[in-house]
Amino acid sequence: MSNERLAQTYALAVFEEALARWLTPLQAIAASVEQAGLTEKLDDAALEFSKKQELLQPVFPSHTPNEAQNFLFLLASKNHTHLLRQVVAALDRYAKREAGGVGARVTSALALTDGEKAALETKIRAQFSQDLSFDYVVDPAVLGGVVVRVGDKVIDGSVAGKLAALQERLK
Repeated sequence: MSNERLAQTYALAVFEEALARWLTPLQAIAASVEQAGLTEKLDDAALEFSKKQELLQPVFPSHTPNEAQNFLFLLASKNHTHLLRQVVAALDRYAKREAGGVGARVTSALALTDGEKAALETKIRAQFSQDLSFDYVVDPAVLGGVVVRVGDKVIDGSVAGKLAALQERLK
């Protein structure tokens, strides 16, 4: 095995271990915070930080790394606990991307329903790959429709994209 390949093997092993030390506890903590209905309390600017720490202590799984606990305390101190699920989802996407998975980013003017997401995912997977993970973003600038980015490919079915194309043709 070449030195480069051996180095990559070691790096991947360290990456996976480091990610597992964070991702698994953060997933459990996010679920516990939501289940206990703590998000609003932890994001309350009027609540003292020491009270926020007391609220968080019971939701930490045993063997939660101190760094992960400190990260949660930071989110609570900044009143950003509502971002925890998004942080966990982004970490999961990064992990899949590094493991060779491909992601699709879907941007729409309004949040898509579960039915719309399922129909879109079926079409996109048929065109690209069954191993896609999907990330949904709401951006009113697209005006309507969706923009789908898979790797370096973009499918622009947005109203804004169609208007821009029409403007180009009229020039």
